[in-house]
Amino acid sequence: MNNTTIKLNDYLTLNSGVTPEEGTPVYNSIIEAFKKGEVVILDFEGVDMLTTAFLNVVIGDLYKDYSSEKLKSMLVLVNYSEQTAKRIKKVTDNAKLFYKDESTYRKEVEEVLNGSN
Repeated sequence: MNNTTIKLNDYLTLNSGVTPEEGTPVYNSIIEAFKKGEVVILDFEGVDMLTTAFLNVVIGDLYKDYSSEKLKSMLVLVNYSEQTAKRIKKVTDNAKLFYKDESTYRKEVEEVLNGSN
């Protein structure tokens, strides 16, 4: 199986990933490699700051189409800080819950927002 290394900093402005829109090209590159059966090495070297909004697109959205087990075998994260690790954990935990039962999750959020709950 071939590996593809994606250097996150190649996609960022000023070493920071802030908006979901900035994460979309990274997500698309990961998906493209996955479709070829490649393992993706996501390299965080030189990255100063990432928001959960950015990481939700880059990593969280992967759970829409891939199981945790599949992602563990197909996505390798390297050179990330402790702070980034905490954000990634938060994003992956939330994504697993959300994509496990998306319709129930959306309904509950809507009820909270509408004051029905």
